[in-house]
This record gives sequence, C-alpha cells and structure tokens, in this order.
Amino acid sequence: MNENSCECGQYVYRNECCRHLIAVREALGEVAEVDTINNVETTRRARDIRDEINRNIRGEEQDDNHFYTDNEVDFDNDFAEINDDSIEYEYENVLNGNKSTFGVELEFVGGDANAIARELYDLGIVSSPRRLGYHSRSEPGKWKLERDGSVSDGDAGGEIVSPILKDTPKTWEQIKVICDVAKRHGARVDQRCGGHVHINMEKLDTARQRWRRFFKTIEVYEDCIYRAAGGDLGRVRSNARHYATPFSPRADESKYIRFNMDNDEDVRRMAAEVSKGNRYYGINLTNIARDRAPTVEFRHFNGSLNEKQIQANIKMAAGIINASEKARFRDTEDEIFKKRGNILKNTSRLDGTQTKKKMMEFLDLTFPRRKDKNAILNVFKKNEWR
Repeated sequence: MNENSCECGQYVYRNECCRHLIAVREALGEVAEVDTINNVETTRRARDIRDEINRNIRGEEQDDNHFYTDNEVDFDNDFAEINDDSIEYEYENVLNGNKSTFGVELEFVGGDANAIARELYDLGIVSSPRRLGYHSRSEPGKWKLERDGSVSDGDAGGEIVSPILKDTPKTWEQIKVICDVAKRHGARVDQRCGGHVHINMEKLDTARQRWRRFFKTIEVYEDCIYRAAGGDLGRVRSNARHYATPFSPRADESKYIRFNMDNDEDVRRMAAEVSKGNRYYGINLTNIARDRAPTVEFRHFNGSLNEKQIQANIKMAAGIINASEKARFRDTEDEIFKKRGNILKNTSRLDGTQTKKKMMEFLDLTFPRRKDKNAILNVFKKNEWR
C-alpha cells in the first residue's frame, strides 16, 4: 500500500477510504507541519506505519498474543516441563516472516578438519575439500572451513563459516548436515568455542529510534542473552570475558551520545563511537563502523554442533533486531506490538537483570510466537546465570 491505495478488503472491494490509508495520510501530513530537521524522522514514522499495515494485510508474521508477563503460571509450568525432546528442529518459516539475511561462525575442537571439509565439499556445501587458512576468501553461496588459532591444533579443530543465509529449508538442511558430518569425524565443542551470529542491519537502517530500542534491549537484557548463550554447556564460556565482553555499559552510554542518522555515513560514525572500535564486545558493530559488512554480530554464544541450539541462537539474534524495529509504544496501529513497546519502555536494570521477571519480559518482547519463546526457554533451563 501507499498513501493513495491499499490492499485491504474495504479499499479493494468497496472502494472506500480505510483506516489504513487514514493512518498513513495522517502521518505523512505531519511532514508539512514540521521543520526540515524533523522531516526525516516523521517521514520514517509514516513509512513504518505503511510497512506495518502491509505486513498485517499479508499475514507475514504469526502472533499468538501470549505474554508470560501476564501469565507467570504459564512460565513456571513451561519451564518445569520443557526439554530438548519437546523442541522441534524446523525447516519452514523458522524466523516467522523475518526476511533479514544472516550468517553463522561455528568453532569446534578435535576431529579431522580435512575429512570434514572433504565430505562437505563432496556434498556441494563448502568451497574447498580441505581446511583453509584463517579469513580465506569466500565463494558466494558456499560455506568454508577455516583454521582458527583459538581452537585449531594440527589437523584438528577449526571454524565453519557460512555464506549469507536466508530463512529457507535449504539453509536449515545445510546446518543439520554440517553438524552431523562434523560430529561423525570427531569434532566437538568445549569452553574455547564460540558460535557467532551475524544479522543484517537493514531493519535498523538509519532509524534513530530503532537503534535506541536495540541498545536498550541489550542494556537491560544482556544477562538473559548470556544465560541463553550457554547452549548445551551449562554456562557461557569462561573466555567470553575477553572475546564477548559485556556490551551493556556501551549500550547505556549510547543514551548520552548525540548523533545524526540521516545517511549511511552517520550510521558508521554512530557504530564507531558506540563500539569504540572494539570487536570483542558481545555485540560487535565494527563491521558497520568500518564499512566491511552491514551486520550486527552477536558474539555471546558458546560454540555448538547441535542444530537445534544453533537454530535457537539465530532465532534469538534475529528476534532482537526484529523487536528493535517493531516494538514501538506509539505511532503504531498494532496494539500487540504496542504492548511489547511498553515492556521495553517501562523496564530498567534497577530491579535486577538476573531474574525470572527479566526472562519473561525478554521472551515477550522478542518473540510473537510461543514456540519460539519455548526454544529459548529450553536453553534458559539448561544454563545458569553467568
């Protein structure tokens, strides 16, 4: 839809002006009433409303309208009953209509890295039949298995790096095959291994308030992220203190940094200022700051060769970015997302960050579908606070 047409039944079949057109026109009408400095933000709000209405009409995102913050007993019951067997590894619409591209880096120790590479090469998944050197050139559409000094020893250990991925059955099939092949050749994970997730920043773009929501989410809920990051190991790895140091202090500091957000260069400046050029925070923005790749990297996660765990990690990272785009408490017709926006607006670190309340808030904010909440709840249950 745009300000002149809509896809809803009232407009298409009755040729009547609908509430969707009214909302967009009202938002666009603000542009004529404000000065040039505010035009960018006002136009963006109008675009957000239009995009939200289009998503709702097309039904791209499923929403169960279930909130643990309204149903603490549900949280307690689900937490008590959930286990790995109750979580399904999915292949279709895993990210609930989220079109963001993403990537993963899977570190492992042990095993025969060259044998893993050979089998994956024969299957058409990786670009080379042998383990490559660190940061070797990528081939579009192909995974690669590289040496990594933190986990490689002789012919053992390495890092399996994905190409740019989309939420398609092929992606999830490849991840499962990679896990199976790696384990069959003796690969495993331990406290040295990380499992980084990259999410395209397109949903944040040059939208100041989306970045503000993203930074507040990390500021308040980073301890929840660290707990989920433990994966199958029971707690986030000890070397996370160096390789994935808490980003929440930088997220908090971002509230006091003034920056323009009118173009890509402004985004790069913001990323450089907030990250201080350090890629070893739990949230790495240096790829954006240095114009290498338009991705937010989540470095918190332990390594894993469990496809369900890898899928949960990707769901969580993508869910945080998605919520940062959509969880507005105003300028939205969607009352359910407005409720999520108010969760973020009203939360703070003052009542603790390692609590059941914060876990419930985080799940409600990040996941419209209950089954996605359960995928992360299962990981919460297997792990301790850091």
